[in-house]
Amino acid sequence: MYSTTSSLSKEISPVEKPVQFERPQFGASLIQAGSLINAPQARNDFSVSGDGLTAAVLDTGLRVTHLDFSDRVVAQQNFTTDNGSNSNDASDGNGHGTNVAGIIAANRFHIGIAPGANIIPIKVLSNSGGGSFTAIRDALQWVIDNQSTHNITVVCMSLGDGQNYTDDALFSSDEIRSKIQTLRNNKVAVVVAAGNDFFTHSSRQGMSYPAIIRETVSVGAVYDAREGGFTYSSGASTTESAPDRITPFSQRLHETVNGATRTEIFAPGAPITSSGILDDDAESTQHGTSQATPVTAGVILLLQEYYLRLTGSLPSVDELETYLRAGGVMINDGDDEQDNVTNTGLNFLRIDVVGALENINSRLQKAMFEEQKTLLAIGDGS
Repeated sequence: MYSTTSSLSKEISPVEKPVQFERPQFGASLIQAGSLINAPQARNDFSVSGDGLTAAVLDTGLRVTHLDFSDRVVAQQNFTTDNGSNSNDASDGNGHGTNVAGIIAANRFHIGIAPGANIIPIKVLSNSGGGSFTAIRDALQWVIDNQSTHNITVVCMSLGDGQNYTDDALFSSDEIRSKIQTLRNNKVAVVVAAGNDFFTHSSRQGMSYPAIIRETVSVGAVYDAREGGFTYSSGASTTESAPDRITPFSQRLHETVNGATRTEIFAPGAPITSSGILDDDAESTQHGTSQATPVTAGVILLLQEYYLRLTGSLPSVDELETYLRAGGVMINDGDDEQDNVTNTGLNFLRIDVVGALENINSRLQKAMFEEQKTLLAIGDGS
């Protein structure tokens, strides 16, 4: 949610810093977020739901008994001192992780982007919202060790350190980066929130850590509907939201500043109504790059399922990023935004599921055509 890119320390050490969560009382629907990116059409036209694949959600945990996740929580882990330090109890006393997981894969009272996927909640943030990079490091290692067992193909991390970087040179020997690289090499996409501090950092381009790491799939946030104005605790505000307007809090980094560490894609992130923790059919409404991140994780699950069906293997993360961007919708930062930040005036890409799936089709067909041409040339002896 807004301000949920967690205010963690950069160091790989158990430094706890609290996150200041906002809980807006105004609502919009997960349906609107899905509609903006054509998720319902994609699920119907391409027969995808994320079935058989698993998302690991590194967050505040999950209300595992929520009916939105019935029979699809295949494991859980806790790397905090909450819940009696029970490593097998990822119960969510905050609500952020449950909202995030619902955006990915809810499938009863709410319908997530990939409602057929399995979920593994990994609690790295406490019920107060604070956490440590030691917990994140250990959680990523757990994912590496258990990837094959649970068919984990996406990791969702709606968290960060609240800083504003334009490159990842500072993290060249970082332990978390090393584990993200391992997962990427194993065709597991690690999707990370770009950060919620654009206003705080005086409208300077950049992203928080670990989104700045080039091996992640970094995600910024747009509004999904016309919902009026919003003011956030950082001081960021808009007098009028509308579809595809970049939220005033969302950090952003254009490829002209650094092509290697750019913000990979934007997705709906405000306001998003999803699963809640008050009871087993509860909902919650939250804002942030934290919400855009699970939208993107859910889309990646749909792309992976489709590619797997066509080819018998998972796509590389490089290929996934190509599909997301080639199938994306161009948005301009400043063409119609009505906010109190200095817009960049640059074009970014917003995710579109149908466009991405169609791009898979066109690229695979082209590859097949080129292969047939090569075989014919060999057969002709030319």
